[in-house]
Amino acid sequence: MRGRIAGLAACVGVLSSMAVGEAHAAPPTPLGDMAAVRAALQSAAMPISTRTAQSITTTIERIAAGTPRYNYFPRSVHLVEGTAQPFLYDTTAADCLPAGFGEQNDSVGIARAIAGPAVDENLPVPVIPPGKVNVFFSGMNTAMSSPLQADLVEVAWLNLTTMQSGRAPLYQERPADYIVTLSNTLETGRGTIVFVVFGSILDNTSRALPPCDYAPVVGVVQA
Repeated sequence: MRGRIAGLAACVGVLSSMAVGEAHAAPPTPLGDMAAVRAALQSAAMPISTRTAQSITTTIERIAAGTPRYNYFPRSVHLVEGTAQPFLYDTTAADCLPAGFGEQNDSVGIARAIAGPAVDENLPVPVIPPGKVNVFFSGMNTAMSSPLQADLVEVAWLNLTTMQSGRAPLYQERPADYIVTLSNTLETGRGTIVFVVFGSILDNTSRALPPCDYAPVVGVVQA
């Protein structure tokens, strides 16, 4: 618990300073949460809004309070081979949903990754070969995904084995589901990969409410 709170606190510090440097080597696995956050955030600059800072605070409060994680798994992910590795925690977008979704109308964001070899029959290219990872992110209580919706969600990654890194958008590549689920298949190579997903989802039922700006969520994936 303390490690996760410390990791999120490190995330707040990096986002507040907006200082992004060269990626440095991180300790070999097992990788602590705090080291994972630092390694992921060093690999790319991120667009940050004032609402993102509020979302980070809300995410830390949820973890500190021991709020149970969601067990939601999107219907648009149809795995027939391989497994989905969860990220370190559920993230939050603060106060972006219409009234009726909870006391603060927050959206919980859930990220997972599928490392090849794997097969997801709902992907445009179902086979995920070794050395590639499909990252997907679901925004709870956000409206149905749409290719024309222009959600601004991205993933940055760092391979701790090879020190390769990259950054890419997430988009709707699977069939539309009621919950917005965005994803991308990345050529990361084999090894221990640290991912950070960040950005915002538009809720087209929100009637002019702001986008859901999520606190960055970090995952450590064996590929």
